[in-house]
Amino acid sequence: MFPAIVQAYNDEGFVFELGSPAMLWSGLAHRGQWGPRARFSTPSYRQIAIGLRDAWFFMLVSEAIKDVNTNEENASLVIGNAQGISTMLIAHLMQPAPVDAIDAETSMGSDDGTALTRRVADKLGLDVRVTKGFSPQDLDSACRRKKYSLVFVDGEHTNEQIVKDFEGIADRLTDRCVVFFHDVGLRDMDEGWLAVRELAEQMGLRGYDLSATDSGSTLLVRGVDSLETMLAATCPGLRAFNDTYHAGGSVPMPAQRAEGDQLVVRDGQRVAFFGAGNDLADYGHFICSHRGCVAGIFDDDPGKVGTTRFGIKIQSGEELNQSNPDLIVISTQGFIDRARTRIDELMPEIATRVYPRAGLGVPTRVVRTPGV
Repeated sequence: MFPAIVQAYNDEGFVFELGSPAMLWSGLAHRGQWGPRARFSTPSYRQIAIGLRDAWFFMLVSEAIKDVNTNEENASLVIGNAQGISTMLIAHLMQPAPVDAIDAETSMGSDDGTALTRRVADKLGLDVRVTKGFSPQDLDSACRRKKYSLVFVDGEHTNEQIVKDFEGIADRLTDRCVVFFHDVGLRDMDEGWLAVRELAEQMGLRGYDLSATDSGSTLLVRGVDSLETMLAATCPGLRAFNDTYHAGGSVPMPAQRAEGDQLVVRDGQRVAFFGAGNDLADYGHFICSHRGCVAGIFDDDPGKVGTTRFGIKIQSGEELNQSNPDLIVISTQGFIDRARTRIDELMPEIATRVYPRAGLGVPTRVVRTPGV
């Protein structure tokens, strides 16, 4: 962490604890209550704050944003302030640009977090304003600016709430911006993250899974080319191999998610998805992360044709042959036999078709493996 921030909290009577979630927790502790910590013996969802790898991504993001925007454009917004560690890091990295933060003070240890954050910001001379309230309904009163180039979302950790938080900030983003979602993997928010990615794609925002972070953080990026180039090369959707992040414990993947259930898509191959209903979400990570491998999404339902899923316009089944795919994935659970017959009519020559696993209700994963 940054020495000035650590010292400011230390002056307020707090000790920084910076552990890896596999071993020790990360966060703040009152000096009088601090003591040696035992290694985690069970998975924990509560004792993880911002870690060093999150801070490293904060540094990358802030440098990239400051390269493409002016100081006037570089305001930041924090949803979920708690004790202010993330707010202070962002304010320190993005200074002299202002940071607005909102927190409902409902989480453990955050009842005095707003006052603590204000005191630390004053000590460090940072332009930070913290408002007590709920997102998204209280954002108007919390925001001093109309637009923000960096938004950090770390509020209520539910699938429903991160979608609401994104909808609340969607019109508050500059043309060149980054939205950072914390704890997506740790708190099992993949479903909400996929919904956010789908909405964001329509606004020109590209999503990335930060598999190097301890808690499965994610990013949306728009108009920051240097950052997107780096993320595309280093964040190829590896988190899709794991269903859950559990701090402090190794949790094996369920049997139905084993490696044998994966379809490897080699470089140069293109995949068509037949079925644009709810089951398509099972392939959302692949579609969003490997757009160049997707030959198209197809459906015979006229109510779906012409609509958009994961940033891709749905085409009719009659157009399947024109897409010239190497592989076809039947992305529906309820109409497998009907879809199989339809594909036989449309493309009898196609050799590789992938079906959901019968009886388990779990489709085969599609995984791109470069260089195979």
